[in-house]
Amino acid sequence: MPGPFRLTRIPTLKTVADFRNHIASLGIELPCEDAILTGTASPLAQPVSSLRVNGKAMGNRYAIQPMEGWDGTLTGGVTDEVRRRWQRFGESGAKLIYGGEAMAVRPDGRANPNQLIIIEQNKKDLAELREILVRAHSDLH
Repeated sequence: MPGPFRLTRIPTLKTVADFRNHIASLGIELPCEDAILTGTASPLAQPVSSLRVNGKAMGNRYAIQPMEGWDGTLTGGVTDEVRRRWQRFGESGAKLIYGGEAMAVRPDGRANPNQLIIIEQNKKDLAELREILVRAHSDLH
């Protein structure tokens, strides 16, 4: 029977060589780069010409999938916190924001008491979230 399991925390691996030696000791083949490219040189910042959405190539490889923030009103409406979060999605520079926030379709179907609800009285504010996001993203250019 093998000896006790020894956990190596990734942050303790201070160099690329340390990381490569560790994964090799585990019998794992996991290629990695010698340096992390940042800014416009980062692979994530490069366009994805092969992926088209509504006929447009993706401008970079950053994506956001909004999740529920537990920050709506008790009636399932939008709050300033929700608006600020969606503005930040737009300001992030991500070129793909997909899905949308988890929302209930009826009050008794909510996952939490502050989840947004898609009902007539919230329709205008829910549409405003997309406008906030698009405006914030447009302001980057």
